[in-house]
Amino acid sequence: MERNRVIPQKPSNISWEKTIRNVLMLSLLISNSTWAEFDFTVVPEKLTAYYASNLQPISSLKSKLTANGFKVLASTEILENETVITITNSQLQETNSYMATLQILVNPIKNEIRVQNPSYLGAAYLQNNYTYGQFKTTLLALESSLGAMHEVPDKTEFSKLTNYRFLFGMPHLEDYITIIDEKKAEKKITVPKADKYFTYSLKLPNGTLLVGHKLRKETNNFLKTISAEHNAQILPYEAMIKNGKVTILDPKYYLALSLPLLSMSDFMKIATTPDQIVKDIRRAYN
Repeated sequence: MERNRVIPQKPSNISWEKTIRNVLMLSLLISNSTWAEFDFTVVPEKLTAYYASNLQPISSLKSKLTANGFKVLASTEILENETVITITNSQLQETNSYMATLQILVNPIKNEIRVQNPSYLGAAYLQNNYTYGQFKTTLLALESSLGAMHEVPDKTEFSKLTNYRFLFGMPHLEDYITIIDEKKAEKKITVPKADKYFTYSLKLPNGTLLVGHKLRKETNNFLKTISAEHNAQILPYEAMIKNGKVTILDPKYYLALSLPLLSMSDFMKIATTPDQIVKDIRRAYN
């Protein structure tokens, strides 16, 4: 007696195409989601150093930033075809810290915009005075300007940011480098003009002057050496000026903090860069 054979049915093309389409749409939503980072009821294990969004014209971006309460301080070409826009707002300035400004990279090469995450900087620079979620207003204003933002792979454990250093024996936040300690320095750049050394300045509520410095093109090329051109928003390099004393964050601290994916071999490739940065900034005060 012949058994009844079950003939498999050929799947419907329409059903299969619909499934693929739904999966792709779900993946897109997940990749562009900001809910996980913007849910400030739960402190994340890791913080993204930056957010990325779709590319848009610089002129349009500046208009949106201004409309959302930001002041555009400068536009600086860090690498060829890679422009960094420096912005600030009242909430950032009230920190009286290096996070009084945020840097936004407009990168047509990678077809994206990348901005520093104020939550990441807050945890590192404000340390125990930082509460997760306190820069929600600034983040929402950024999203209104840049469009849907998503996290990037560059992340650091939240618990390590408060007392961050790259390795044992390496500098912390408070290990500043003094560039110059002369009263005449502050007089010279109280209202600095954009030139080959300076790109912007911002007076903070506590009287400190925060200044953005242009580095030499040869120095900026360290980003290419470690294939980090997509993170050119870590520049311009900033200094703080108060009572004629000019100080900067130790580059060995700042570069490692700003490039969470930096490996030991990468660090060795740019071993001379910290000294080059210090020399470049000192040239501005000669």
